[in-house]
Amino acid sequence: MDNKEPFIVITSLAFAFLVLLALVIFLTSALLEREQLRMQSEAERAFNSVFLALQDSTAKALKTMQDEHVSGIGVYSSMGRKVLSLGNVPMTIPLEGFTNAEISSKGSSGNSGTATYNTQTGMIEYIRFSRLTILLDTGELTLTENGLLPTPIDFPDVLYLHFDGKDYHHRKMVIMMIGIISSMTLIGLFLLVLSIYRNNRRYRVTLAKQESLVNLGQAARTLTHEIKNPLSAITIQLALLKKTMPKENTKDLLLIEQEVQRLTQLTNKVSDFLRNPLGTPVTVDLTELFTSLIKTFDRPIRFSSEQRQQIVIDSDRARSVFENLLKNAVESAGDGNPQVEVRITNDKRGFVHVYVMDRGEGIRGSDAKKIFDPFFTTKIHGSGIGLSISQQFVKARGGHIRLYSRDGGGTVAEVILPKSIHALKPKEKEPS
Repeated sequence: MDNKEPFIVITSLAFAFLVLLALVIFLTSALLEREQLRMQSEAERAFNSVFLALQDSTAKALKTMQDEHVSGIGVYSSMGRKVLSLGNVPMTIPLEGFTNAEISSKGSSGNSGTATYNTQTGMIEYIRFSRLTILLDTGELTLTENGLLPTPIDFPDVLYLHFDGKDYHHRKMVIMMIGIISSMTLIGLFLLVLSIYRNNRRYRVTLAKQESLVNLGQAARTLTHEIKNPLSAITIQLALLKKTMPKENTKDLLLIEQEVQRLTQLTNKVSDFLRNPLGTPVTVDLTELFTSLIKTFDRPIRFSSEQRQQIVIDSDRARSVFENLLKNAVESAGDGNPQVEVRITNDKRGFVHVYVMDRGEGIRGSDAKKIFDPFFTTKIHGSGIGLSISQQFVKARGGHIRLYSRDGGGTVAEVILPKSIHALKPKEKEPS
């Protein structure tokens, strides 16, 4: 369940976010459509008011146009030529903005016009096909010799209105701005909640590890203290047995002595893990350190460095860290050739990168997150404390250790350490 928790929580948050975002988009679209219909309604009302006033007198129509903020009205033929007008209107109007569907449905109650807003003048040009047939005085029509009407006849068919659209444009921009701000706010809230959840989960994992380490430390202190007393007694008795027993029988005590030494080393490592990991930092020459360490292994180890690198670290802790990494690399291939290689580089930020590489079995995916846990090991005779201690020593010095798969097979152990005591701590990276 714990592994599925992030997927369930993030999926639920994403779904809720998408629902809210869709609602904001729907409301914004609905409000914009309402403003469009409101503008068309105002245009229709203004046209009817002016047209009715025009039937009384031109002066009354002009006064109505002024009250309705209309600068011109017109009636045009289906070809876009002016038939009747009042105020400032063009002689012809383009009808390309009307689709074939609108032309075919002209005169229907569901027909709507098109509105074009001019950002420079703040005026709207509203054009639509007439819903009612406009009757013309037939006295102006001339019949042909056979008594038929000439074709084609341009009947007035298009209504035109030119009026102030600043308020409409302002309301439209406010709605769009509110929609955009609401969408961005939702996105920001989603990212904020997601970040809070991820940080909370990270803190919970860290807290659980710290509690585990505290409990482990208390148990390890007690266990180490209790083990050292019998080990001391066994060591003393072994020394007495070596002195009293004949020399030909002392070989039988060798196995006991080796196991006692192994337990002693383990208790010393646990003590190192629990006590102050920083130690006494001094200047350590890495070339000299690795030259001496390589000699202690019976497998060939290649060493290369851009130049002689020096770091400030406790010498005993530095030796413990790199000796443990070299030991892991040498043992990574079992009886095969691990092809261990050590390479040292530096970067522009003042950090030294030490790469201990091998061609062993590599790190299994299931072990990647537990590789630094105390007492976790994949070796039969390993204690699982070496990498934990090494990580403690390196972190105390402001560095970091990374273990990741090597191209072509094997493992790379990368140790990043500052050259000086004042260098900043490097950014930790996730294992590749």
